[in-house]
Amino acid sequence: MSATLEEIIARVNKKYGSDTLVRGDQINNTAVPRCTTGSLAFDVMLGGGWPLNQWNEIIGNESNGKTVMVLKTIAANQALNPEHHTLWIASEEFVPDWAMALGVDLSRVTLATTNVMEEAYQIVIDTLDARAVDAVVIDSLPALVPGEEDEKTMEQFAVGLGARLTGKFMRKSSKAQKRSLVDQERDCLGLIINQWREKIGIVYGDPRTTPGGKAKNFHYFTRVEVARDEWLENDKKKVGLAIKARTLKNKTAPPQRMGVVDFYFDDCSPFHKGEYDSVKEVFSLAVASDLVTRRGAYYEYQGNRWQGKDSVLASLREEPELAKAMHDEVMETLTRGL
Repeated sequence: MSATLEEIIARVNKKYGSDTLVRGDQINNTAVPRCTTGSLAFDVMLGGGWPLNQWNEIIGNESNGKTVMVLKTIAANQALNPEHHTLWIASEEFVPDWAMALGVDLSRVTLATTNVMEEAYQIVIDTLDARAVDAVVIDSLPALVPGEEDEKTMEQFAVGLGARLTGKFMRKSSKAQKRSLVDQERDCLGLIINQWREKIGIVYGDPRTTPGGKAKNFHYFTRVEVARDEWLENDKKKVGLAIKARTLKNKTAPPQRMGVVDFYFDDCSPFHKGEYDSVKEVFSLAVASDLVTRRGAYYEYQGNRWQGKDSVLASLREEPELAKAMHDEVMETLTRGL
């Protein structure tokens, strides 16, 4: 006698674990869980923030804002959730003073100070399996060294070992990241910092690649390229940079979207070291969403009229209620579009 579908579902779930087979009408968690980047412009670029329970890659050259983007993400989510905790794989040097300057509460960050690839990957998988943290950061992938390579002398080679281990890690961590479609479980953000490398002998096409092999690229939910758009100066002194981010890959929203935010790495009134210019990004999004009307050099919003962008920004900084009204309207408009 043939089994009914319900009997098959019961048998499979008993053998392989609950929720292995789930009927569509039983799914409670239909939306992709997300968390903020700490920047409204970057949240919009990603389609509502970082997708959770997946790996997200941040790529760029040195001193372009990769670690800043990660630290500001952690700080923003700590501010929203007093129980938010992060596992940080510090294969590169972790600078506590810099993290605190960007708003990170170090008491809610656990550091794994190893650059041995197998050790780092196993720590991540064990932590994800235990649902023990809200975010995992690997900083950075190129700094991880396979144990076999670490044990060899400089003239000995271990070709392709790191790529094979990374591919295996991606497959194994996917299971650890899986969350129930029916029951509520602790979500986890996954961020991996990577760097561009040059391919040898490429004449046509993009000559850039990233360490870790090709397999990892198929597992990433998002791949975000970060670059310095321009330096921010005050009295001919560099005090910050405009960070431009672009989604090279996005499984939850259209790719090739872009976001720009000003970041200050030094004090420059009215900004303090470690701050984004949130007022400027809200204003830019308000203009892009046609909430602020522009006629030549003049801008209009809620009965207010200014000549020049600098005048608008000065008013928004001096009038918190007006800035909040613009922020709320931008959020309402963009939320409908996400």
